[in-house]
Amino acid sequence: MLTTPEVDRASDVALYRTMLLIREVESGIERVHRQGRINGSFHSSLGQESAAAGVCAALGPDDIVTSNHRGHGHAIAKGVTADAVIGELYRKTHGTTGGRGASMHLHDRSVNFYGESAIVGGTLPWAAGAGWARRRLGKPGIAVAFAGDGGFANGVFSETIRTARHWSAPCLFVCENNGWAHSMSAERVFGPPGSIARQAAASGIEARYVDGRDVRDVYAVAQELVALVRTGVPAFLEVGVYRVRPHSLTDADYMYRGKRDGADWLDMHDPLALLRSRLRPVEAEAVDEEVAETVRQAIEKGEAGAVPAAETAEMFVYSTKGLHWNA
Repeated sequence: MLTTPEVDRASDVALYRTMLLIREVESGIERVHRQGRINGSFHSSLGQESAAAGVCAALGPDDIVTSNHRGHGHAIAKGVTADAVIGELYRKTHGTTGGRGASMHLHDRSVNFYGESAIVGGTLPWAAGAGWARRRLGKPGIAVAFAGDGGFANGVFSETIRTARHWSAPCLFVCENNGWAHSMSAERVFGPPGSIARQAAASGIEARYVDGRDVRDVYAVAQELVALVRTGVPAFLEVGVYRVRPHSLTDADYMYRGKRDGADWLDMHDPLALLRSRLRPVEAEAVDEEVAETVRQAIEKGEAGAVPAAETAEMFVYSTKGLHWNA
């Protein structure tokens, strides 16, 4: 475990609150999805909470985050409320995009969460461009792009990382290597954990690997890389996590891995349980109660919320302000 003065008890409690909120939101969404109360695609980040919580804890309010199809945790860690995330999956007007985007298109500019994309690797250039725009316009903040190991196997990453280096775009690329790109083992594609970071380093940028089983380690390394990126250069972080749940709720993952692989990994390596063990019981129990009530109320609000009116279907399809970029 890495140790720094910045990783203290207050940080542990804050990290635990964020990780538990992600865990409970993902669990709650899966529960109501299986009950048929919501529908559509759903890709759970359960078990991967340390990456989102650890990295976003190192960011400030002016920093931009983009995400992928498995992005509920990134949204929550950046400050999007459980109400807004769950409301969006219920397709209700209080959701992040008023019920239009659903699970893979969460978006909340009020906290600089610039959104997800169903296109694997699709938001990598978004983040690099947003970071570059911030620097060019003299505005504060950096950009952080979350994607999975499959996203960093796409050509768009090679193009983006080289462009970011050439243009000195202040962007941190975060690879959540969860071991699986759908049914393909990440080790078959890249090699052992840390291999993706080594490939990124070959592009001439600072690249690190951290074991995501301990959120303290993720937070400490993220602080170092965020400080570097604030100087005006891109950097790369590979976080070793594990995809506990199937690729999506319709995925028969028992066809390509053991039926209990995810559950067994969580039993042995749960990053949330490790962090909880470091808290005083009274601290952990207070957060447990707070988060449980937050998610319960968010699901109730999702059930009772209003659906978008039919006459609003064409809203936000075309720009009414002309073509421009305002970072």
